[in-house]
Amino acid sequence: MGNVYASAAYRELGDRLRRVRENAGLSSTELARKVDWHITKLSRIEHGWRPSSTIDVILYVVCCGLSMTAAKPYVEMVKRAERKQGFYLSDGRIGGSLQSLIYHESAADRSIIYEPHLIHGLLQTPEYARARILAINPNIAGERLAAAIRTRMERRRLLDRSNPARFTFYIHEQALQLRVGIEEVMHEQLLQLVLMAALDNVTVRIVPRQAGEFGDGFHLMEFVQHRPIVYLDNLRFGGLVLEDTDYVNSYRELVPMLADVALNEGQSREFAAELAYAYDRGSQRGVTDLLAEEQLQQRRGNGLRGGGLAEEQPEQRRGNQLRGGGLVEPPSPIYE
Repeated sequence: MGNVYASAAYRELGDRLRRVRENAGLSSTELARKVDWHITKLSRIEHGWRPSSTIDVILYVVCCGLSMTAAKPYVEMVKRAERKQGFYLSDGRIGGSLQSLIYHESAADRSIIYEPHLIHGLLQTPEYARARILAINPNIAGERLAAAIRTRMERRRLLDRSNPARFTFYIHEQALQLRVGIEEVMHEQLLQLVLMAALDNVTVRIVPRQAGEFGDGFHLMEFVQHRPIVYLDNLRFGGLVLEDTDYVNSYRELVPMLADVALNEGQSREFAAELAYAYDRGSQRGVTDLLAEEQLQQRRGNGLRGGGLAEEQPEQRRGNQLRGGGLVEPPSPIYE
């Protein structure tokens, strides 16, 4: 009976999605091109002949121009269909702030991401994601673990769509030094980082440890037709989406600081490749320290050693109330 109910639920969802497309004035071929799907996949979703994931539905409605508020009923429909089918195609935690993040990062024209502690989810391999999720929740059920990994990998498709947005990742050196899983996992993850950095629309730059820290991570999203927003992640309590101009500008002001101290693209790829080699031979003894020292020696003229920006930035950031205790009376998240 579960499959019968699921088929009916997916047929209803597909019919509703088709009407959204038609109301947007898009042919199936035009929408398939925008969402970067084969026309067969689009047709099967619209006829309810294949299950849709939450991310499938979000990408579909984003490309049809729906707002986040208007998209919510369709996301709830796919969740109900998944529950009736009895297993999870998507991460069961997709809701609220994570749902907002997926929607906005799908619609953004440019994303700038700073990650101080881990390799960002959009750049992760399945095994790195698995090891990280298990480290946080070792008792997670197998189907939910698989769904969470699948969701992360589906989000990664944003990076190589036919007409992709631009992504700039600033990753702190300590995020590469923190071993997640076994050394083989780290070796593959670092190679993946090098490969992703080669995409035309992706820039990866490593922030050396000697440059100091810049507080918690953030995801700044910019749009052609809307004001920019910032997403702040919290692994245990969900994320926070900020649209208040003052708070958003506090993070925008950090971007040129990060750009000034980070290794350039070529140096960053070399750094990651050397570290991947170190993990491959079972030891990273001294490699990151030596590489950072070598690169920073080349950048002395930028004031990164013996004081300079690395010491000035914490004071600037305290002035923005973004360090040492988080936001002070933050504005309400826009979709929570």
